[in-house]
Amino acid sequence: MASLSSHLDEDGFDWEAAVREIDSACESAIPSTTNGEVLTPIPPPIGPSTSVASAGGVCPMPGVPLCRARQSTLDRYVGSFAKEKSKVCFQGNVAEAHCVRDDASEAEDGTPSVSIDLEAAKTWIYPVNIPLRDYQFAIVKNALFSNTLVALPTGKIVFAAPSRPLVMQQIEACHNIVGIPQEWTIDMTGQMSPPKRSRFWKAKRVFFVTPQVFEKDIQSGICLVRQLVCLVFDEAHRAMGNYSYCVALMAMPVQLRILALTATPGSKHQTIQNVIDNLCISTLEYRHESDRDVSPYVHSRKLELIEVPMGKDAIGINSMLLQAIQPFVARLRAIGALPQRDFSTLSPSELLNLRDKFRQAPPHSLPTSRYGEIEANFCALITFYHIRKLLSSHGIKPAYEMLQEKFKKGSFSKLVSKIEAFWKAKHLMEQSLSHGAPTPKMLLFPACIIKMKMPEHVSVKKLSHHYWH
Repeated sequence: MASLSSHLDEDGFDWEAAVREIDSACESAIPSTTNGEVLTPIPPPIGPSTSVASAGGVCPMPGVPLCRARQSTLDRYVGSFAKEKSKVCFQGNVAEAHCVRDDASEAEDGTPSVSIDLEAAKTWIYPVNIPLRDYQFAIVKNALFSNTLVALPTGKIVFAAPSRPLVMQQIEACHNIVGIPQEWTIDMTGQMSPPKRSRFWKAKRVFFVTPQVFEKDIQSGICLVRQLVCLVFDEAHRAMGNYSYCVALMAMPVQLRILALTATPGSKHQTIQNVIDNLCISTLEYRHESDRDVSPYVHSRKLELIEVPMGKDAIGINSMLLQAIQPFVARLRAIGALPQRDFSTLSPSELLNLRDKFRQAPPHSLPTSRYGEIEANFCALITFYHIRKLLSSHGIKPAYEMLQEKFKKGSFSKLVSKIEAFWKAKHLMEQSLSHGAPTPKMLLFPACIIKMKMPEHVSVKKLSHHYWH
């Protein structure tokens, strides 16, 4: 497999860094080898007023939006490496995973209206129409038995995914692998009217929705939340801030199973911790392609890094952008907010960290009246460096589109409107776009594909000439 790269791509924003924080945290115990991840939730509390403290505090239960606490799941997972080197998953003590619920927040005890079928709970079904993979079996088993909601045959299940293609993947998997009868299921989108969705919430048992539809139907009351027994959140790393996953879960007046799935939990420890806290996660299942139970199913591949230099037009545009950046760099260096080094090597992520450092400890000699000015300079720099990143990694068109979008905002346009180099860069972009603005990576891409597909004795140059002309 060939990957295309440029000298400005390595700025810490790549998806490859998604699990690096867990890896580094585990290195103190043993080397970590994991990537795909399944997250499962905390077991329900013993009672509505039960209070059991965990190592990281108490977990906010759904329906208590003002209660915030830190889950110790990630800490316990990392710590488990020192105790059990051969064990990939750490199952936390149930007592540590219990939560507190405020009686005043809900008149009822939060118990689902669907009771557990004790006879059905004695067994669980695993599909046999696909090859058995030990790591998949282990993850499914752990997700089932990590709390008391083992088998709830009359309850309702919601699968939520942030895009239509992902929703369709969930539907296909449930029908083809799990064998859920189609008459039990429904795919609901924002295009479907609320009255129609209301009828389906009453009649169906398995729902495939986008997070936004789920959130709206909870808020409007048409979703029968007390009949829900399981929520499956795909792309769980999106559960930050006021994203629909978070809002929907906080509005839940009942205790239920949550299964959260992600391949990219976050590039920083705190980011992963936020996802765990927001979804009340108690058990972490973490896999990498080199793990013993995963590696037998990984196809061998060849990675080849191909460095592609920027085109002539892009080099000229980049030069003008650097000239436009100089005044902002000079102002921030004057107060010690930027390092004394080649400013062309700065990245957007580094600038964000420098801005945070300034906010936390501004120079004592700097009047507070200038804080707004410094913030504006940081914002302009971060914007310029994002444009440069787009220019180097994706080409002139995406860079120009971002420049246009930012320029429409009054704050940025005021900062750059009198900088001649900015206007020259903009003009060069428009001039190049009028001639098609070819991207070097895309020009090289057909040759890479041909090289991968053709036998070694076949001339790539001849084929390339034939295909391109």
